[in-house]
Amino acid sequence: MDLNRELLDILKQEGCDIVGFANLRELPEEPRKKLDTGVIIGVPYIPAGMQMKRADSPVRFMNGGGETFEPLERYNRVTVEFLKERKYKANIKYSSTQVTMKMLATIAGIGWIGRCAILTTKDTGPALRLTAVLTNAPFTCGEPITVSQCPVDCTACANACPVQAIKGGLWKRGVHRDEFLDVEACKKHRSKVSGYCCVCMSACPFTKRGLGYE
Repeated sequence: MDLNRELLDILKQEGCDIVGFANLRELPEEPRKKLDTGVIIGVPYIPAGMQMKRADSPVRFMNGGGETFEPLERYNRVTVEFLKERKYKANIKYSSTQVTMKMLATIAGIGWIGRCAILTTKDTGPALRLTAVLTNAPFTCGEPITVSQCPVDCTACANACPVQAIKGGLWKRGVHRDEFLDVEACKKHRSKVSGYCCVCMSACPFTKRGLGYE
């Protein structure tokens, strides 16, 4: 069994369905610390949370109660244990203004950056929480997504934004988020609602279809 399949099967047994492998060689050396592959893991928010069209609790969006983001933390831990048992490095403590979690997810081919400047997939829309483990394990990597796959005529998230922070433009690699999102307007509004809003996530047709609500 190849390394990808082995890890995917283990994570599947834990309940994890969203996993991608990113080739990090195209990134600057400093943030990746000579580690060549990123294992990117996602967990969708729960439908009930999205239907409320607001977010006063991330726990409610993730698993309806219990520890905050428990599934994501567990999948992360399982991945680290898998790698270390096989004598590979597993780095979960990294930070860089050059590399964001959603950038790693686009490199892994999990999704693209939506009009709302959030990582978006066809299965869950932007209603997805991400984590990543950087490693030197020789995984086979996914095909990067470099342009938006949002429908050209869809402006559902922009129409739903309570402060009109979403400008309506489409992302492609190299385009700064300021081109399609008023970041300050978004931050100001989120500060008024306990740091969370998520109206744009809940309005996305990909989210509605993937999580099964209207």
